[in-house]
Amino acid sequence: MLKEHQEEETDDALIKKYIATGNSGYFEPIVKRYERYAYVYAFSLLKNEFDAQDVVAESFLKAFTKIRQYRLDSSFKNWFLKIVHNSSFDLLRKNKAIVYLDDQENGESLSADQALSYDNIDSLDFGEMQKSLDQLPHELKGAVILRYYYDWDYKTICEFLNIPMGTLSSRLNRACKRLRNLYEGEM
Repeated sequence: MLKEHQEEETDDALIKKYIATGNSGYFEPIVKRYERYAYVYAFSLLKNEFDAQDVVAESFLKAFTKIRQYRLDSSFKNWFLKIVHNSSFDLLRKNKAIVYLDDQENGESLSADQALSYDNIDSLDFGEMQKSLDQLPHELKGAVILRYYYDWDYKTICEFLNIPMGTLSSRLNRACKRLRNLYEGEM
């Protein structure tokens, strides 16, 4: 009965109880809530099942040990997915296979602390489409993933990537043209 009740509680309520008691059992429902979301995001960046699993495990450990840095009444999901994002890019840098979601040539960077929208997580398919996406430059690929896989609106993507609306529109148009050319070339 206690576990069922914990799974219904908000993230903040569970975190408050964990901080007050030190009982790690209050953190378990949070892990269950976000484990799949974190894995899908890490896998979309890393393209390696084992690396994604490692990043998710490491990210939960970081969140667990640094939970006092989390601001209650803000979004735990945003805070945690930012940890996953940073851990993924740390691994990519370490492996010297950096995948940029931003445009380093223009000095644009990922700075906004926005949540991923995973309402359609079960429909994500990184199979055949992933092969085509992998042929796009990283700044185009990032825009496509955020817009079409995660269904973010333009404003949210612009804030996350710290780019103007026109730049995002241009990237999405170029990506669609390149994907169309790739698709037509295979027919």
